[in-house]
Amino acid sequence: MNKRLIWVEGHDFTGWCCSHCTLGITAPHLESTVAALAFNRLAQETFEKHICAETGHDRQI
Repeated sequence: MNKRLIWVEGHDFTGWCCSHCTLGITAPHLESTVAALAFNRLAQETFEKHICAETGHDRQI
């Protein structure tokens, strides 16, 4: 499986998602670049550790 971390912006969700499952990491409102970079690093680490089978396979983007 070739999953990717993708940025999604919508009416009810803004944040990082997995391209192959329902994993979503909601982005908080951040006031500094340093905080945004820290959030992105944490999102990347969370994404790399997750297993799609544990969060579902109902999305293909």
